[in-house]
Order: sequence, then C-alpha cells, then structure tokens
Amino acid sequence: MKILSNFVKWFLYITTGILIVCGIHYTLAGAETVTVAVFWKILFCGFVTTFVTVVLVPKENDGRTKSYIKFALHYIMLCIVMIPMGIWFDWISFSPGGVIAMMADVGGVYFAAGFAYYLIDRRQAEEINKGLKEKYGEDV
Repeated sequence: MKILSNFVKWFLYITTGILIVCGIHYTLAGAETVTVAVFWKILFCGFVTTFVTVVLVPKENDGRTKSYIKFALHYIMLCIVMIPMGIWFDWISFSPGGVIAMMADVGGVYFAAGFAYYLIDRRQAEEINKGLKEKYGEDV
C-alpha cells in the first residue's frame, strides 16, 4: 500500500510540474489555445516518469554518496525518457537546442516536484512533532 501511495503522491507532484512547465512554454510561444491531446500527453509523461521516480529516488536510509548518485541517475533517466517523448509529442525538435531545452524542462519539473515534496513533507513532520509534544510533553 505504501508503494501505491508513493506512486500517487509523486504522480501528482510530477504531473503538476509538467503542467506548469508546459503552461510556461505555451504562454511564451504565444499559444492562445491548446488541444485536448496536450493534457493526455502531460498525464502520460507524468505516469511514465513517476515509474522512474519511484524506483530511483533515494530512500531515507540511503547514505549521502548513494543519494547523490541516485539523484544524478534519476535526473539522467528522466532526460532519457523525456527527450524521445518530447520529440514524439512535437514538444521539441531533435537537435542540440531541443535536447538542451528538454533537459532544462526536466530540471524545472525536478525542482518544482522536489520543492512541493519538501514543503508538504516538512509540514507533515511539524504536525507529527506537534502531536507528539501534545501527547508526551516537551521531552520529545
């Protein structure tokens, strides 16, 4: 059950990040409308990249070096997955500029999802600590 809840949580963070990045790109490109297919593409990308995330994101008990390696491998794998999908969906061209743009976009989604995860995780930790202090006093 924990794996499913992690998958759903990361799917929401990642898909929201992809939606934000796409919204920024479409706005900067001057697009006034988008097709319904764009939303299905975003959901599909979120679903596929969530699998990569659930497998490769460092766990709490991973050491510092192992975590850095997993973060780097995770980012590289996300780029390897998203570059072909970006080409397939006509979001980027198969050129050095297109590949670099997708790598930057992956970085933007990575930052947005990680930041959301941090904020929510921090708030949950504060609530847990508050509950423990209420139940057991200040000794906790």
